[in-house]
Amino acid sequence: MEIIERIYQLLEEKDRRAYELCEALSIRTSTMSTWKARTNDPPARYMKTISDFFGVSLDYLLTGQEAPVRKNTTQEEDTLLELFRSLPEHKKYEYIGELKGFLKAYTESQRYLDDEKRLSV
Repeated sequence: MEIIERIYQLLEEKDRRAYELCEALSIRTSTMSTWKARTNDPPARYMKTISDFFGVSLDYLLTGQEAPVRKNTTQEEDTLLELFRSLPEHKKYEYIGELKGFLKAYTESQRYLDDEKRLSV
C-alpha cells in the first residue's frame, strides 16, 4: 500500500476530512488530490505533521506497521524496576530516601581514594 493510500485510509478510520489535513500541512486540497490521482506520496517534509495529525508513528505511516519497541534498560535495571514496582506505595518513598543516602555515602567514600583506589588522606 502506498503512503497516500494509507493517508486516505486513516482519514476514514479516524473520521477526519482531507481539508483538515491540508490545513494542518498548509497546502491546498488540490495538492493532496494530485498526490492521490498520480499515486505520488507526499514529500518527506510533511510526514511528521501527517503522523502527528493522525496520532500514529512515522513507522506506521511509512510502512503500515508499528516499529518494535526498543529496550533502553539493562537486565539489572529491569530487575531493580520490577522490585521497586512490587513495593507498597509508602515503601517506595522510603526506598528512594535510602537509595539517596547510600549514593551520598558512596560518593563521600570515593573522595578518599587515590587513582589506584587506595585510601589516601
